Amino acid sequence: MKIALNEIWNFLKMVNTKEEGWSYSLCAGDVSVDAISTETMLALKDDETYDTELLPSIFTFREILWQPDVFTEASMSIPSLRILQAFCEETCAELEEKGGEVNNVYVPLIKGVGDCSGKAMKALQKEKADVKKVLGDFRTCVFPIIKFFIYHPKNRNDYFQDAQNRLNYAVKIMLTQFYGRYTELEDPFWKVSFKKTKPKKDVETKPEEQ
Repeated sequence: MKIALNEIWNFLKMVNTKEEGWSYSLCAGDVSVDAISTETMLALKDDETYDTELLPSIFTFREILWQPDVFTEASMSIPSLRILQAFCEETCAELEEKGGEVNNVYVPLIKGVGDCSGKAMKALQKEKADVKKVLGDFRTCVFPIIKFFIYHPKNRNDYFQDAQNRLNYAVKIMLTQFYGRYTELEDPFWKVSFKKTKPKKDVETKPEEQ
């Protein structure tokens, strides 16, 4: 069953979350986080340890993701991509050290942003690289992951509004200046499955023979 990113919370209100057998997968572009339990989903929604500075750190403050005019040459773009990749690697290491099932959801997503950055850097290092094409592909790659973090239920409202405005602007720029196509912009979504568990049968034990 496919469920839109923000509709999952209404879905969780409707189902019996104590019933065993539910499993969730988050699909965000090339990144998939599988086998998420109901308990982890509920913890994700009410994650009091969520770092609200994460959204501006991986998107709002990263002009490489939405600024059209500054990054016109490879030499100007590669340093920003390198810094973003390093930030993602450091953040993943910190979250892995903290541990926890919720952080296990965040890590592959943040790693995905770092991987998109690394791929773009390699493309820009090639001779006669088409900077606009490379950055367009980079922004398309990161789009569904960034959208997950923008709509995280524990975000600060002002951060959410700012990031949403910049994302809308970024999409417009991608389509008009960076060779993007609207059909290439994937929204993140959830895959929900249910496997009914069979009740355990009581095993009769025979008395030992004297």
